[in-house]
Amino acid sequence: MRNIAWHPCRVLAAAAMAVAMFATSQANAQETIKVGFFGPLTEGFAGLGIDAKKGAGLAVKQANEAGGVNGRKIQLVAYDDRGNRTEAVAVARKLMEQDNVVAIMNGSLSLTSIAAAPVINDGKVPMVVAYSNAVNVVKGNDYVFRWASVADVQGWVMVHEAHQRGQKRFALLMQDEEYGRGIINGAEQAIKKLGGQVVYKKAFAPSEREFRSMLTEIKNLNPDAVLMSGFGSPLTAVGRQGSELGLFPKIQFYVGCDLNEIDWYRGIGEHGDGTIGTLEFIVPTDHAITKKLVIDWEKEYKEKIITHEAGLAYDATRLIIDAIKRGGTTREGIRKALAETKSFTNLSGVNVSFTELREPMLPIALGKWDKAKKEITLIKFITDPALIDPRPWYAHYK
Repeated sequence: MRNIAWHPCRVLAAAAMAVAMFATSQANAQETIKVGFFGPLTEGFAGLGIDAKKGAGLAVKQANEAGGVNGRKIQLVAYDDRGNRTEAVAVARKLMEQDNVVAIMNGSLSLTSIAAAPVINDGKVPMVVAYSNAVNVVKGNDYVFRWASVADVQGWVMVHEAHQRGQKRFALLMQDEEYGRGIINGAEQAIKKLGGQVVYKKAFAPSEREFRSMLTEIKNLNPDAVLMSGFGSPLTAVGRQGSELGLFPKIQFYVGCDLNEIDWYRGIGEHGDGTIGTLEFIVPTDHAITKKLVIDWEKEYKEKIITHEAGLAYDATRLIIDAIKRGGTTREGIRKALAETKSFTNLSGVNVSFTELREPMLPIALGKWDKAKKEITLIKFITDPALIDPRPWYAHYK
């Protein structure tokens, strides 16, 4: 074997290279993995976005405390879209092009998500929508996934539950935007299928808070049930005003997933007893994930209420982090891992899978408001695929 004499300069160069390689590997290990977030953090819908950001933030904190992903920390990069379509598009572009996020956790409304989704899809960045329920948020956008129910499913489930209770004559109050129209479409299709009757239907703007004239008209028609779509504030207004007019709880009041919204908890007061909601998760569940979240939430935020937006954003962020672990840190790898999700345990302890349309087969928790306990109690989980399958509703939308 030939002896090789090392020149001092070569030794120094080799040592410098080794140090540089070690430093690079250390830097790569410490470099954060950026996950984007956008939602309404100011203005009219701020309560929804702030709760969603809290949920996403707690999921990231828990993941980082558990070691991150292969030693790398997750960084949540968050922007305010103010509940505005134009702003949602702008912040989506910023997350993709300037911040170079590997995925986006959408904590925004249906109307803003519909505007941003095609832009994000064109950028080929995977996005998980936490609580936007309108079909057209996901439809046609291959990089967009949902971790909530399709709005129409909620209305469909409402009427099937009412039918089991012997209720056949319905009054419908519809919030006039994508989410609200979806719930009422599902309800009307179920009423038609089950031989029920719509005795009253009226649309209202998301900003509406005065419903006494509508409720008086409904009271005079004496329906078996009132079905309503809407955000937390109008739901709360109807719950209070309907109770004051003697309409509820004599007539059953059904609402969508926004029963579990902060406005209801803060504003319903002594009213709303017995109101039934079609929920995507429910806190009073005897499962380890739910119990841990309740403890960690109170410790982190010094409050006990975990709203619809907070819980779904928490779950959607957990799902993204899980997809990074399974698919790596490339955008395409994460998209593929999300699409292959066949069994992910949500915070109610229910295993959920994605369909080929990137929509989850998500069981609906029927919950009832108990004014004495000031909380939503579980009636039952709806797991029948014929009731919760999101795919049939795509035929109703272009």
